[in-house]
Order: sequence, then structure tokens, then C-alpha cells
Amino acid sequence: MICIVTKWWHVEGKREQAVTALKELVLQTERHEPDTYMYCLHTSIVEGSLPPPTENEIIFLGAWKDRKAFDDHRTGPVFTKWLGQHLDLFVQNGGSLYVSAEFADRFAGFVRGEAIGC
Repeated sequence: MICIVTKWWHVEGKREQAVTALKELVLQTERHEPDTYMYCLHTSIVEGSLPPPTENEIIFLGAWKDRKAFDDHRTGPVFTKWLGQHLDLFVQNGGSLYVSAEFADRFAGFVRGEAIGC
């Protein structure tokens, strides 16, 4: 299994549109990509966070069967079609989605059922 923590930033004033679009991405990913084990999206909570994040930050926590499954997600039809439709809602660098990403190898942890159904 491979895990990733990524950060995206929505364009100022586009938060609700970005969140709505991302919820659709989550539904399509769950429906069509069985090797995507976890795909959780969060907006930042500025108050109490150190260092304080920007208010337009989107945090992804994801897990895939393996690196191939992640690459298949990133280059596959669900994500690429979605990105083509919604790229304008997010901060870009040179016409591409601007992303901060960190891969992780989980060595311990759990997820209680109450955390599933946000």
C-alpha cells in the first residue's frame, strides 16, 4: 500500500465551487477505482494550526493498493476528465495544477468507522 498527503489551493472566492467539484471527484473515484483504498479531502482550519495554513488550502489523505494504482488514478479517465473540467477552480503553476505532495509508508494506525462518512 502507498499513502500520500497532498495539498492543493482553491482560487480565492471559489471555495464552495471547489468543494462541490471535489465531492464529485470523490464519488467517481470510489465508484470506478477499486484500488483506491482511501480518498479523504479536508479544508483547512486556520485557528489553532501551527504553522497556520492559508484559508484556501485543501488537504488530501489518500491510500492506494500500490504505486501503479496511484499512477493509474492520476493518469486515468476519472481524474483527468475531472481536472479538465475544474482546473480553473485551483491554483496553477504554468497551466498545471499546483500541488504539494508527500508519499508515506504507514507503519501503524487505525480508522474508526465513525470517521468514514463525513
